[in-house]
Amino acid sequence: MVFIDGQNLYKHCRELFLHPLCHPHLLAEHLAGPRTQNRVSTRFYTGRPSPNMPDERVKARNLDRRLAVIRRMGATVQTRRLRYHWDWGHREKLPQPGEGVTPQTVILWPWQRPREKGIDLLIGLDVVEFALTGLFDVGIVVSLDSDLREIPSAIRNLRAHLTNPVRIEAAVPVGPLHTPKTLAGFAYTHQITREVFERIRDDTDYTVPEEEWYPPVPPASLADLSAPN
Repeated sequence: MVFIDGQNLYKHCRELFLHPLCHPHLLAEHLAGPRTQNRVSTRFYTGRPSPNMPDERVKARNLDRRLAVIRRMGATVQTRRLRYHWDWGHREKLPQPGEGVTPQTVILWPWQRPREKGIDLLIGLDVVEFALTGLFDVGIVVSLDSDLREIPSAIRNLRAHLTNPVRIEAAVPVGPLHTPKTLAGFAYTHQITREVFERIRDDTDYTVPEEEWYPPVPPASLADLSAPN
Protein backbone atom coordinates (compact mmCIF):
# COMPACT_ATOMS: atom_id res chain seq x y z
CA MET A 1 0.00 0.00 0.00
CA VAL A 2 1.46 3.36 -1.09
CA PHE A 3 0.60 6.50 0.91
CA ILE A 4 1.25 9.69 -1.10
CA ASP A 5 1.44 13.14 0.49
CA GLY A 6 0.19 14.96 -2.62
CA GLN A 7 1.17 18.53 -1.77
CA ASN A 8 4.61 17.53 -0.50
CA LEU A 9 5.27 15.54 -3.68
CA TYR A 10 3.93 18.42 -5.83
CA LYS A 11 6.25 20.93 -4.19
CA HIS A 12 9.42 18.88 -4.46
CA CYS A 13 8.78 17.70 -8.04
CA ARG A 14 8.21 21.31 -9.10
CA GLU A 15 11.47 22.32 -7.42
CA LEU A 16 13.61 19.44 -8.68
CA PHE A 17 12.06 18.56 -12.04
CA LEU A 18 10.38 21.88 -12.96
CA HIS A 19 7.04 20.08 -13.31
CA PRO A 20 4.81 19.33 -10.32
CA LEU A 21 2.45 16.57 -11.46
CA CYS A 22 2.76 12.82 -11.84
CA HIS A 23 0.32 9.92 -11.99
CA PRO A 24 0.00 8.40 -8.47
CA HIS A 25 -0.99 4.92 -9.68
CA LEU A 26 2.09 4.72 -11.93
CA LEU A 27 4.31 5.92 -9.09
CA ALA A 28 2.86 3.25 -6.80
CA GLU A 29 3.47 0.56 -9.42
CA HIS A 30 7.08 1.69 -9.85
CA LEU A 31 7.71 1.68 -6.10
CA ALA A 32 6.22 -1.78 -5.68
CA GLY A 33 8.43 -3.12 -8.47
CA PRO A 34 8.34 -6.93 -8.77
CA ARG A 35 5.92 -6.98 -5.87
CA THR A 36 3.18 -5.82 -8.30
CA GLN A 37 2.35 -9.50 -8.76
CA ASN A 38 0.47 -8.86 -5.53
CA ARG A 39 -2.23 -6.20 -5.32
CA VAL A 40 -0.90 -2.64 -4.95
CA SER A 41 -3.20 -0.11 -3.32
CA THR A 42 -2.63 3.63 -3.87
CA ARG A 43 -3.81 6.29 -1.42
CA PHE A 44 -3.46 9.99 -2.31
CA TYR A 45 -3.79 12.73 0.33
CA THR A 46 -4.06 16.47 -0.32
CA GLY A 47 -5.50 19.73 0.92
CA ARG A 48 -8.33 21.23 -1.18
CA PRO A 49 -8.88 24.96 -1.77
CA SER A 50 -12.19 26.37 -0.60
CA PRO A 51 -14.62 26.81 -3.54
CA ASN A 52 -16.48 29.39 -1.44
CA MET A 53 -13.61 31.87 -1.73
CA PRO A 54 -13.61 33.79 -5.04
CA ASP A 55 -9.82 33.65 -5.45
CA GLU A 56 -9.76 29.91 -4.75
CA ARG A 57 -12.81 28.75 -6.75
CA VAL A 58 -10.90 28.04 -9.97
CA LYS A 59 -8.08 26.30 -8.07
CA ALA A 60 -10.64 24.02 -6.41
CA ARG A 61 -12.19 23.21 -9.80
CA ASN A 62 -8.79 22.39 -11.32
CA LEU A 63 -7.85 20.16 -8.41
CA ASP A 64 -11.22 18.39 -8.53
CA ARG A 65 -10.57 17.58 -12.19
CA ARG A 66 -7.26 15.99 -11.33
CA LEU A 67 -8.64 14.09 -8.34
CA ALA A 68 -11.42 12.66 -10.52
CA VAL A 69 -8.77 11.28 -12.90
CA ILE A 70 -6.76 9.87 -9.98
CA ARG A 71 -9.87 8.13 -8.61
CA ARG A 72 -10.72 6.73 -12.05
CA MET A 73 -7.30 5.06 -12.14
CA GLY A 74 -8.12 3.17 -8.93
CA ALA A 75 -6.50 5.30 -6.23
CA THR A 76 -8.23 6.26 -3.00
CA VAL A 77 -8.28 10.04 -2.50
CA GLN A 78 -8.45 11.73 0.90
CA THR A 79 -8.81 15.52 1.10
CA ARG A 80 -8.93 18.12 3.84
CA ARG A 81 -10.06 21.69 3.23
CA LEU A 82 -7.29 24.25 3.33
CA ARG A 83 -7.43 26.75 6.17
CA TYR A 84 -6.73 30.43 5.64
CA HIS A 85 -5.26 33.17 7.77
CA TRP A 86 -4.51 36.80 6.98
CA ASP A 87 -0.90 37.62 6.24
CA TRP A 88 1.21 40.20 4.42
CA GLY A 89 2.61 39.37 0.99
CA HIS A 90 4.11 40.98 -2.11
CA ARG A 91 3.25 40.58 -5.79
CA GLU A 92 6.72 41.22 -7.18
CA LYS A 93 9.05 38.33 -7.96
CA LEU A 94 12.07 38.92 -5.76
CA PRO A 95 15.60 37.68 -6.55
CA GLN A 96 17.20 35.03 -4.38
CA PRO A 97 19.14 36.55 -1.45
CA GLY A 98 22.91 36.51 -1.63
CA GLU A 99 26.05 38.56 -1.87
CA GLY A 100 25.79 41.38 -4.41
CA VAL A 101 21.99 41.39 -4.66
CA THR A 102 20.72 44.95 -4.73
CA PRO A 103 18.04 46.08 -2.27
CA GLN A 104 14.51 46.45 -3.61
CA THR A 105 11.45 48.32 -2.42
CA VAL A 106 8.22 46.34 -2.59
CA ILE A 107 4.60 46.97 -1.67
CA LEU A 108 3.04 44.60 0.84
CA TRP A 109 -0.58 43.53 0.40
CA PRO A 110 -2.84 41.73 2.89
CA TRP A 111 -3.97 38.34 1.68
CA GLN A 112 -5.37 35.10 3.03
CA ARG A 113 -2.58 32.55 3.07
CA PRO A 114 -3.75 28.94 2.63
CA ARG A 115 -2.37 26.27 4.95
CA GLU A 116 -2.72 22.53 4.75
CA LYS A 117 -3.74 21.10 8.11
CA GLY A 118 -4.18 17.51 9.23
CA ILE A 119 -2.83 15.67 6.18
CA ASP A 120 0.31 14.32 7.87
CA LEU A 121 -1.74 13.19 10.88
CA LEU A 122 -4.28 11.51 8.60
CA ILE A 123 -1.54 9.62 6.75
CA GLY A 124 0.08 8.52 10.01
CA LEU A 125 -3.21 7.30 11.47
CA ASP A 126 -4.08 5.39 8.30
CA VAL A 127 -0.71 3.64 8.20
CA VAL A 128 -1.07 2.55 11.84
CA GLU A 129 -4.71 1.49 11.46
CA PHE A 130 -4.15 -0.50 8.29
CA ALA A 131 -1.05 -2.15 9.73
CA LEU A 132 -2.96 -3.22 12.83
CA THR A 133 -5.85 -4.58 10.76
CA GLY A 134 -3.56 -6.47 8.39
CA LEU A 135 -4.52 -4.58 5.22
CA PHE A 136 -0.95 -4.45 3.92
CA ASP A 137 2.36 -6.19 4.38
CA VAL A 138 4.49 -3.38 2.89
CA GLY A 139 3.62 0.28 3.37
CA ILE A 140 5.46 2.96 1.36
CA VAL A 141 5.20 6.58 2.52
CA VAL A 142 5.87 9.14 -0.23
CA SER A 143 6.81 12.36 1.56
CA LEU A 144 9.67 14.40 2.95
CA ASP A 145 7.53 15.69 5.81
CA SER A 146 9.58 15.25 8.97
CA ASP A 147 6.48 14.49 11.06
CA LEU A 148 5.88 11.29 9.09
CA ARG A 149 9.29 9.95 10.10
CA GLU A 150 7.71 8.88 13.39
CA ILE A 151 5.68 6.20 11.62
CA PRO A 152 8.28 3.38 11.59
CA SER A 153 8.96 3.66 15.32
CA ALA A 154 5.20 3.70 16.02
CA ILE A 155 4.77 0.49 14.03
CA ARG A 156 7.71 -1.13 15.84
CA ASN A 157 6.16 -0.21 19.19
CA LEU A 158 2.94 -1.92 18.10
CA ARG A 159 4.54 -5.06 16.66
CA ALA A 160 3.13 -7.24 19.44
CA HIS A 161 -0.37 -6.30 18.25
CA LEU A 162 0.22 -6.90 14.52
CA THR A 163 -1.43 -9.93 12.96
CA ASN A 164 1.34 -10.13 10.30
CA PRO A 165 4.85 -8.70 9.97
CA VAL A 166 4.81 -5.23 8.39
CA ARG A 167 7.59 -3.47 6.49
CA ILE A 168 7.56 0.35 6.28
CA GLU A 169 9.45 2.03 3.42
CA ALA A 170 9.78 5.63 2.23
CA ALA A 171 10.06 7.32 -1.18
CA VAL A 172 11.50 10.77 -1.87
CA PRO A 173 12.20 12.87 -4.98
CA VAL A 174 15.91 13.55 -5.56
CA GLY A 175 17.58 15.89 -8.05
CA PRO A 176 20.48 15.00 -10.38
CA LEU A 177 23.03 16.73 -8.14
CA HIS A 178 21.65 15.36 -4.88
CA THR A 179 23.12 12.40 -3.07
CA PRO A 180 20.65 9.59 -2.39
CA LYS A 181 18.51 10.23 0.67
CA THR A 182 18.05 7.67 3.42
CA LEU A 183 15.29 8.45 5.89
CA ALA A 184 16.13 7.11 9.34
CA GLY A 185 13.88 4.39 10.70
CA PHE A 186 12.44 3.25 7.37
CA ALA A 187 13.40 -0.19 6.09
CA TYR A 188 14.26 1.28 2.68
CA THR A 189 14.15 4.70 0.97
CA HIS A 190 13.20 4.69 -2.72
CA GLN A 191 14.77 7.43 -4.86
CA ILE A 192 12.36 9.19 -7.24
CA THR A 193 14.90 10.44 -9.78
CA ARG A 194 14.29 12.56 -12.86
CA GLU A 195 14.41 9.39 -14.96
CA VAL A 196 11.66 7.84 -12.85
CA PHE A 197 9.65 11.04 -12.87
CA GLU A 198 9.75 11.38 -16.66
CA ARG A 199 8.08 7.98 -16.97
CA ILE A 200 5.19 8.83 -14.66
CA ARG A 201 4.73 12.59 -15.21
CA ASP A 202 1.26 13.96 -15.82
CA ASP A 203 1.23 16.56 -18.61
CA THR A 204 -2.52 17.18 -18.50
CA ASP A 205 -3.55 20.85 -18.45
CA TYR A 206 -6.21 20.93 -15.74
CA THR A 207 -6.64 24.71 -16.07
CA VAL A 208 -8.35 24.88 -19.49
CA PRO A 209 -11.79 26.55 -19.77
CA GLU A 210 -14.86 24.40 -19.19
CA GLU A 211 -15.78 24.12 -22.87
CA GLU A 212 -12.29 22.77 -23.67
CA TRP A 213 -12.06 20.26 -20.83
CA TYR A 214 -11.99 16.58 -21.73
CA PRO A 215 -10.98 14.18 -18.94
CA PRO A 216 -7.81 12.33 -20.02
CA VAL A 217 -7.29 8.59 -19.80
CA PRO A 218 -3.75 7.99 -18.43
CA PRO A 219 -1.85 4.73 -19.03
CA ALA A 220 -3.29 2.02 -16.82
CA SER A 221 0.17 0.64 -16.03
CA LEU A 222 3.86 1.23 -16.73
CA ALA A 223 3.72 -1.56 -19.31
CA ASP A 224 1.26 0.49 -21.37
CA LEU A 225 3.87 3.25 -21.77
CA SER A 226 6.01 1.03 -24.01
CA ALA A 227 3.17 -0.84 -25.68
CA PRO A 228 2.74 -0.18 -29.44
CA ASN A 229 -0.23 1.98 -30.47
